[in-house]
Amino acid sequence: MAGAFVVAVLSLTAAPLEAQALSTLPAHGVSVPPDLQRRLGVKTTVLTAVKRKSQVDAFAKVLDPGPLAALEADLRTALAAAKASGAEAARSRALHLNGGTISAKDMEAAEAQARADATHAAFLRQRLGLEWGPGVARMDDRHRQALIHSLVTGTAALVHVDTPSNAGQAGARTVRVDVGDGSVAGVVLGPARTAEPRLQSSGLIVEVSGPSAILLSIGLTNSAHIDTGSPQSGVTLPQGALIRYRGSTWAYVRRGGAVFERRLVQDPASQDQGVFVASGFTPGEEVATEGAAALFAAELGQSEPVRSPGQVN
Repeated sequence: MAGAFVVAVLSLTAAPLEAQALSTLPAHGVSVPPDLQRRLGVKTTVLTAVKRKSQVDAFAKVLDPGPLAALEADLRTALAAAKASGAEAARSRALHLNGGTISAKDMEAAEAQARADATHAAFLRQRLGLEWGPGVARMDDRHRQALIHSLVTGTAALVHVDTPSNAGQAGARTVRVDVGDGSVAGVVLGPARTAEPRLQSSGLIVEVSGPSAILLSIGLTNSAHIDTGSPQSGVTLPQGALIRYRGSTWAYVRRGGAVFERRLVQDPASQDQGVFVASGFTPGEEVATEGAAALFAAELGQSEPVRSPGQVN
């Protein structure tokens, strides 16, 4: 409900708020009779227990896949050349040994070319590990080519994820990268080979896939969260329940038919449909998901600016 509409509803008469059976409670609370709750559009939902993996906040920078695609093209060319020159060397040896139609010099030249081509292909494979880390280097040719195809079509992106002093990186398997109002899951391919000097972080190479990957433009830096350790227990507060006031986030919890307590949301963790909190709210409690701005205006007697649910200062 928009703030202007809330003010209009609360100003239906010239009488003070007390005349409309509103009474402000101490310690961030307000009492609103059921009939006025209906007029203000107040609706609640019951919180349920959820689990969330412990996370370490990180930074994700989207990598340019062009060098990887170029290296893959060079490797495929080198492998084709090595295969051809290897076959030519085998034919030359067979012809030389079975009749001498090819001289020893020509046979040795063909074998030298085959060794050179094989060495070049091996060097390019080593570059995969040196430039893109062991995770990419361990991929078989088909998997790596499929990854590059996804990068080209925008259904995947590679990001360099860093944390101060490598916090949470050891043993990390999954990462969530914030995109717009939500986040997208990524799989850790392995450690990176290029460090982030400001954070003193060696970093991780993470593959993000799915429809949101197209939003991860090259060079973009987003916040991210590395999943670590055992899951936390808590609840998810819907976006519509959240109020921003004086730099903090709050939500209204019903404590009776008419009484709502405004409670501080501590250490919220963003999720697709709201925020996760591990403390301060209990499964089974009711929170106002619609009309929270009206409760806020009623509590403060409109002496403070009204914030719509989920609105940030």
